[in-house]
Parts: sequence; structure tokens; C-alpha cells
Amino acid sequence: MAPHLQADEFFSSLTDLLAKTTQKSRGSVTLSQKPLIDNITTTQPSILIRATDGNTSAPRTMKDGKVVKTKASKATKVKFSTVVPADQLEAFYTRYAEICKTGMTGLKKRDRKRKAKGKSGAKAAKA
Repeated sequence: MAPHLQADEFFSSLTDLLAKTTQKSRGSVTLSQKPLIDNITTTQPSILIRATDGNTSAPRTMKDGKVVKTKASKATKVKFSTVVPADQLEAFYTRYAEICKTGMTGLKKRDRKRKAKGKSGAKAAKA
């Protein structure tokens, strides 16, 4: 497993990953976080933050009508992480939120119009 990045390296890698995904106009970026309990006596644990591209650039092939990833796809997956100590969380989350917001500018707005549910839904709406 790759070593954890420093906060500045993590932010630059995350910015690059979000930019690449936006430029491709397809793909996903998965962000996760969890407490890292390294010492039972601490009141607030450190936080492990992970980011991955979900293997969006991996070559894929069709077999029997299903999408199958090739073995070479594992090498192209982008994964990185950082550990944030409890005393630095506020400053980290401020910068983290800014980077995530700027990286989401390429997202499409969700269509909130409700579609008719067929004949049974239309009858219930008229009654």
C-alpha cells in the first residue's frame, strides 16, 4: 500500500483528479473518511481521508453482453490518502470543502421534474 500523503500533496492530487474527471466529462471520484483510532487514550481520533477515481480510465471489453475490466485496469486506478490529526481538522476541512466545491462546477444539474408513472399513476392523479 502506498504511504499517506501530506495535506498539501493530498490537496494538489485531489485538485488534479477532479480536473481530469471534469475534462473527460465522464467518470466519478469517490471520497471517503473514517476515524483512525491509533491510541485509545486520545479523546478525538485522527481522520483517514481517501480519494479514488473509481477506475474510470480503465480499458473495458464486452464479453457475453457484459462489461468486463481487463487485468491492465488495476494499474490505472488512482488512489491516495492522508491522515489528519485531530488538532488540524478545522483548517483541513476548510480547504477540503473549497477544493470539493470548485471541483463540482462541471456537474450537471439534476432534473427534478416528475414523470408520469404510466396508466395506473395517471388514473390515480385524476381521481
